[in-house]
Amino acid sequence: MTRSSPLAVALGVLGVVFIVVAALYAVGALQIATSSATGPHYKHAILFAVLAVASFVGANFARPKTAT
Repeated sequence: MTRSSPLAVALGVLGVVFIVVAALYAVGALQIATSSATGPHYKHAILFAVLAVASFVGANFARPKTAT
């Protein structure tokens, strides 16, 4: 049985949250959170997608390595 690092799990969950927020920005569902309500905010969506990828990369480095 493998043990998971709490940091790796937290970064994985954070990555999923960032993906959800990016999708909501892309469809324009988070207009209320920004100063202008002019439709989808693709720059915010791209930013959160990049943060999600960075979180998943960090989770990959933080997870415990298995010996081969």
